[in-house]
Amino acid sequence: MPAAKILIVEDEGIEALDLQQRLIKMGYPTPVIAFSGEDALIKAEEMLPDLILMDIRLPGQIDGVMAARQIQSRFDLPVIYLTAYADENTLKRARITEPYGYIIKPFRERELHITIDMALYKHKMERKLKEREKWFSTTLKSIGDAVITTDANGMINFMNQVAEELTGWKLEEALHKNLAEVFKIVNMYSRKPVENPVTRVLQEGTAVGLANNTLLITRYGTEIPIDDSAAPIKYNNGSVAGVVLVFHDVTERVQAAKKLRQSEMRYRLLAEKLHLNDKRKSEFLAILSHELRNPLASICNGLSILDQAQPGGKQANKAKDILKRQVGQLSRLVDDLLDITRISRNKIKLQRQQLELNELVRQTLEDHRSLFEINGVQLEAAFAPEKIYLKADRARLVQVVGNLLQNAAKFTGSGGFTRVSTESDVSGRQAVIRIVDSGIGIAQEHLSRLFQPFMQAEKSLDRSCGGLGLGLALSKGLIEMHGGSISAFSAGPGKGSEFVVSLPVEKITIHKPQRSLRGIKYRRRKVLIIDDYADIADSLSELLELDGHTVAVAYSGPEGIKRAREFYPEVILCDIGLPGMSGYEVARAFRLDKKLKNTLLIALTGYALSEDIQQAADAGFDYHLAKPVDLARLKRILARQSRDKRFSADN
Repeated sequence: MPAAKILIVEDEGIEALDLQQRLIKMGYPTPVIAFSGEDALIKAEEMLPDLILMDIRLPGQIDGVMAARQIQSRFDLPVIYLTAYADENTLKRARITEPYGYIIKPFRERELHITIDMALYKHKMERKLKEREKWFSTTLKSIGDAVITTDANGMINFMNQVAEELTGWKLEEALHKNLAEVFKIVNMYSRKPVENPVTRVLQEGTAVGLANNTLLITRYGTEIPIDDSAAPIKYNNGSVAGVVLVFHDVTERVQAAKKLRQSEMRYRLLAEKLHLNDKRKSEFLAILSHELRNPLASICNGLSILDQAQPGGKQANKAKDILKRQVGQLSRLVDDLLDITRISRNKIKLQRQQLELNELVRQTLEDHRSLFEINGVQLEAAFAPEKIYLKADRARLVQVVGNLLQNAAKFTGSGGFTRVSTESDVSGRQAVIRIVDSGIGIAQEHLSRLFQPFMQAEKSLDRSCGGLGLGLALSKGLIEMHGGSISAFSAGPGKGSEFVVSLPVEKITIHKPQRSLRGIKYRRRKVLIIDDYADIADSLSELLELDGHTVAVAYSGPEGIKRAREFYPEVILCDIGLPGMSGYEVARAFRLDKKLKNTLLIALTGYALSEDIQQAADAGFDYHLAKPVDLARLKRILARQSRDKRFSADN
């Protein structure tokens, strides 16, 4: 290698010059000479030679071995020792520096030439190997996946930074350990250990991959879902030199798959719910049609009788009784539907007052006793010995108890019994109402859905019991609004049923009675009715005239405003759903009229949701009455001496 630069480190001047001349004759450029270890360090840094011929024994603080050690650590240069001494201690010290050869003085030129060429070639090959190793190591360290390599025995000889982070082991800690100690894997679901892929690679000599659902147990016990593969590292002859294991964290993929499964489950449940709701809607429409047609048929029959019967006669009176009952039935159906809507939208406002539970249940029983007598059902009652006071909405609790009593009477055959009782629980914090009957009972599959809207345990075609199946759903909603609960029990069909209502007890024993309406003196009023439905306007006009009021009628908004400016009514009953000009617009027009702005305005409408009531108040109405009109309530409003400044709704 003629171009190689050589540094001669020799303290003997004659020997150094002689060696320099020999090297020049061999074709090497003029070698540089250093006469001490200190001088060798300086010149090695200045010229960075390709090879150093180092005498072991040098004067000063740094001998040849020490100088070689420092030069190698700083510059990675090959060293050949020149020495006349070959004792064991000297050679032992020299071996630590891993020299590229020894030349024992005196030496021949051929021996020197061969040793130098071999050292230069060896150093060149080692440098290339180191560069490749460095490139390989840098590549493995820079890739995003974790990489672990082992030897042919499965012992770790390399880990990149990603592998260190995932396993919790540093390379220097894991080096030469069996892979199974560092790379512990189990099945995500069974928790059983999974066969190490490196073991299979070493046995079969082929690449293998991990199954899905594999967890890596880190050094600190953390569990990380991973995906990996292992491949053999082979010599040219095909024998396995080791294994490279590549794996990566698939936490995000596992979580995404889990979310996808959850989403699919939600959509599946939603689809089932929509299907069920659609089915229930179809059933409800069929039931509603049935329940509306029956009273409508009775009303039509009653009207036909009135057309033919003698006024005031037995047939006419019987027809009027039919009309009253069927109108009441239709009103109850509409009220139930509105109440379900209000509860679902959280629009019902409870009018709480102090009341005594025994008294409320006793009065409700008496109101429904005739229903049990007609059906031949024995009605029994047992009341708590103490007075149980609640703070609740009286009308709503009566509605709940009434619904339960109607169901008991409806589904208990003649000769059966219904037993009603009140009590307080052991803690004294809950009041309990129990209604037990010996009726048709409830199948277990129906119990869980019994309090859903439009649900009835009895679904025979004749539907002799009737109803929309809203009573229990309404009762549940109203009781829960009071902070209580309602539940149903039954041993099965034909074995009766029990309903239990629990309500929080109010520890106030003073009961303020409601203001009595007795003694109210009814006044005759000038009343204007505005309604595009002529039958409603005319029939209501006749009823008010029978009570002594002076009544005028208009069938549209503009006509009503014109009529009012001629008639100057004290009270205006105005429909909301008028054609062209709505009742809200009519009310606003009256409130802007100086002569009519203090007139008592009453909204008379079929729009009875909470938002409709609020809209009526905003338009200027004083009262809101839902159709069909509660005549007793209308009479009380007309009896008042002046316009009530506080809006009131019939809800």
